[in-house]
Amino acid sequence: MTEQNLAGRRFGGYEILEELGSGGMGKVYRARNVTLERIVALKMLAPVFSSDQAFVQRFLKEARSAARLNHPNIVQIYDFGNVDGVYYLAMEYVNGESLRGYVKRGALNERDAVAVVREALRALGVAHAEGIVHRDIKPDNIMLTNKGELKLVDLGIAKRLDEDQDLTQTGQAVGTPQYISPEQVKGMRVDARADIYSLGATFYHLLTGRPPYKGTSAAVVMSMHLTEPLPDPRTFEPSLSEGVCRILRKMLAKERDERYADVAALDLDLYRLQKGEMPEPEEPSATALETVITPSPARSDTPLTPPPFVSTSGSKPPLGAPITPTPPTPRPTTAPGPPGLATPGPIVRPTASPAVLTPSSSTPSPSTPTPSSSATLFREEDLRFVEAELARRIGPLARVLVKKAAKTAANLNALATALVENIPDEEDRRSFRSAIRAHVK
Repeated sequence: MTEQNLAGRRFGGYEILEELGSGGMGKVYRARNVTLERIVALKMLAPVFSSDQAFVQRFLKEARSAARLNHPNIVQIYDFGNVDGVYYLAMEYVNGESLRGYVKRGALNERDAVAVVREALRALGVAHAEGIVHRDIKPDNIMLTNKGELKLVDLGIAKRLDEDQDLTQTGQAVGTPQYISPEQVKGMRVDARADIYSLGATFYHLLTGRPPYKGTSAAVVMSMHLTEPLPDPRTFEPSLSEGVCRILRKMLAKERDERYADVAALDLDLYRLQKGEMPEPEEPSATALETVITPSPARSDTPLTPPPFVSTSGSKPPLGAPITPTPPTPRPTTAPGPPGLATPGPIVRPTASPAVLTPSSSTPSPSTPTPSSSATLFREEDLRFVEAELARRIGPLARVLVKKAAKTAANLNALATALVENIPDEEDRRSFRSAIRAHVK
């Protein structure tokens, strides 16, 4: 398929509507699934990647893993495959804007930047528990819908870390190198702490309006992540609290063993900050903070300005609205934030099953979907179990099929009988029935 305008053309089971953007890995289109009549974001891999079989196999493997993730803050993967030699990925279409667009208009205030990062941590907690590392956290990959919901994009999809990012073109924003972790620069094997570093660089950008490091080339910027002191964020935004600066230093430690061990530990400090407490993470030795001794001015007389994505009135819910707020304990020197911003309880590590990180028991988890009125005969954990077992055999379509079958099935055995016909492989059918029977017992 050529690089000509594809609008109006068919691509497999999709009709291309318009181009949304392009990047190092290929182009993204708004498209319509002809069979389901569903609007999707269709990512087509560039020919250089489609011809790289090692990369393609990694891409397909990680797409399968990411497609099993189900969380309101994660963009859902619907389909992936190959059409005429072009590999593609069909994802949930997000009607909104990336954080990159918001920070181009100015930095967020501290309260709202913290709320955004905590929402992203909910998504990362689910992914990390499944062994998936994003490896490319940056403002471009965090979307805010027109309803104020945060969506993490491209989670778990294979990345080429040797891509040459052109940083010298006039007007072009620096890509991945601005947020890449030191261990990625070194070519080391990465884990969840690489995402914490990249999220820290993104957090820094949200708070100050600029990334931690700027340079004239990708090589220069990446070397700065390895060797340069971290500029004090109060150089660019003097009103930032000492608490948020401590958290940034910990997130952006150059040695990963000195960062937060996981998203739960980071989220707990952000929760303390929201409640007016001073987080006290152990100071890393290798962050090499370049300190500017400037006292933070009192902020009690200066109300925080709501960013564009926070709705103080009207029908659009504010960011964090799906999470039941925990009444905050504001510190005297901090002005109240925009109305409606929720303060969810901290993420806590699971004690029984490591599958999902969830908030404290007093706060409902945003990853738990509210059952529809037609499915109230079933316990939510039973429906999730059936969906997970079905998804292992047929992929992300399982979610739709379970919801539909649950409307009429009298019990779990009847639900399994209705769903098993959607599994093409006979061995998979038998194992699915066995799993459901064992669960019922």
